[in-house]
Amino acid sequence: MKRALRLAGIIGAIVLVLLIIGFILAAVFNVLLDVLYIFLIILAAITLISTALLIYSVLLLIQTIVTVRDEMKPLLVSVNQTADYLKDTAKTAGQTATTISSTAQLTSDFALGPTIRTTAAILAGQRMLRVFLGKGLVRSRAEERRRQQWEAMQASAGGGD
Repeated sequence: MKRALRLAGIIGAIVLVLLIIGFILAAVFNVLLDVLYIFLIILAAITLISTALLIYSVLLLIQTIVTVRDEMKPLLVSVNQTADYLKDTAKTAGQTATTISSTAQLTSDFALGPTIRTTAAILAGQRMLRVFLGKGLVRSRAEERRRQQWEAMQASAGGGD
């Protein structure tokens, strides 16, 4: 990019030097007005050509926009169909989740709940029978664990001697 800019600057400087030399020669030979007319004619021709190219580029732009619009219509239809499929899938997934939740709730209410309550009642009854029938004092699990640990420490201390 820098090389291209440098080259354009060099060419511009050369053209400018040639124009200055040309104007000096035209003034010396007294044909400066003729040179001005020639430059005006060339400038008018370049302006007409650039206007025609600009009109052509605008027509190409309009044609490109029409082509893109025609190509986008099927894509938009496809995107809308995909969105509809996704909505249906999400709706079905929601219904499935609701069904699974209802099934889990039903299982919990009618199978697990009574089983857990029955097991809890049996264990409570066992504890009550222990209290009433002999032991008199219900030990907590922590006390039982402490007793087991103490017995294990006594056994290891007695076995180590």
